[in-house]
Amino acid sequence: MKHFTLNKSSIFLILIILFLTACMGILLLRLRADSLDDAIKNDRILNILLVVEKAGKPAATEIFFYYPMNQRGALLDIPAETGLILKSLNRVDRIDALYDPQNPKAYIEEVSRLVGSPLPFHVILRDSNLVELVDLLDGIPFFLPNPVDAQTPYGRVLLPSGSVVLDGSKLSAFSSWSDPEAPELERVERRQRLVQALLKRLGERKEYVLSKTVLPEISRRMITNVDPDALHLLLERLAGLDVDRLVTQRITGTYRSVDGSTLLFPHYDGSLVKDIVKQTLNALVNADSFAVADKVFTIEILNGTTIRGLAGKTAEIFQSFGYEVGSVDNAESQDLARTVIYDRYSNGEAARTIGNVIRCRNVVSGDAGRPESFADFTIVLGRDFNGRFCVE
Repeated sequence: MKHFTLNKSSIFLILIILFLTACMGILLLRLRADSLDDAIKNDRILNILLVVEKAGKPAATEIFFYYPMNQRGALLDIPAETGLILKSLNRVDRIDALYDPQNPKAYIEEVSRLVGSPLPFHVILRDSNLVELVDLLDGIPFFLPNPVDAQTPYGRVLLPSGSVVLDGSKLSAFSSWSDPEAPELERVERRQRLVQALLKRLGERKEYVLSKTVLPEISRRMITNVDPDALHLLLERLAGLDVDRLVTQRITGTYRSVDGSTLLFPHYDGSLVKDIVKQTLNALVNADSFAVADKVFTIEILNGTTIRGLAGKTAEIFQSFGYEVGSVDNAESQDLARTVIYDRYSNGEAARTIGNVIRCRNVVSGDAGRPESFADFTIVLGRDFNGRFCVE
């Protein structure tokens, strides 16, 4: 029997290959970190995936779009129960079925495909790390419109209404609590408000957070592809973010039961989600669009066709983009040929931005003959509206 042996030249070649491989790995890591530095210093939009992980699964997934040039941002909520055709698993399932705590790459790639935009940076906080991070910040100020008294898998939640300061354990329990009678929109809003509160706290305590003793402790509690130097720069820039004016958006769709699980299938096979992201990225770099976003406009939607439920479905589209829909109703006539947007207070730029959501350019100043309405804009849907866009 022949014995396999390596001569000196072969050993030397293997060592060279290993050395080059190690250098390539270090170079890729360096380039990845430098890309964040480069994006911040050159005022490009940052797409950052934020994940809060509990029991090995994402309890909250938010995409944070941030533009350092004007320090404006947006949050897009990705529900764990989002239903997709997962090609790697060869089945229809929840998007979080792909999540692997040891290697989140597949999950990040699937979320990126869902929104139609690359997600080069990610920050993952496991529940225990989130608790420690919140305690490092001396708690998170939060406003509760109603008192909470509920039992959760992570402990009892007993909180008064009004302004409270949540320490790490309270925040963990509160974030896991789900009121069975609350609509899904309320649960999404709570997730996003908690993320906003954390971002705001990081900004409020900038000097403390960026200190040489605290920043390494914060970095150690994050699973991220952002190196400490780039993280320092990011947190420094985030301190100027006006968190209260963050645009919050969500995925809307239809709930269906698949193999005993209830899944949320995004409207229009996911194209609406991609439209939301495209419009958000355009608005972030457009000063006029974000001046519009600074104001809270209310919309009412009236159905001027014979298609049942059209106004309600259109309301979901606008809610996905972050607009507040005050009311949904039928118009006086159900035989309107063209969709029209009534601009009650002559907010021309805002009217055009709203019209872009459904590609409607027919804007009229007035109150749509509804003086009792308090909405800033009234959209009356006509036969030219196909459920997503106005078509000629």
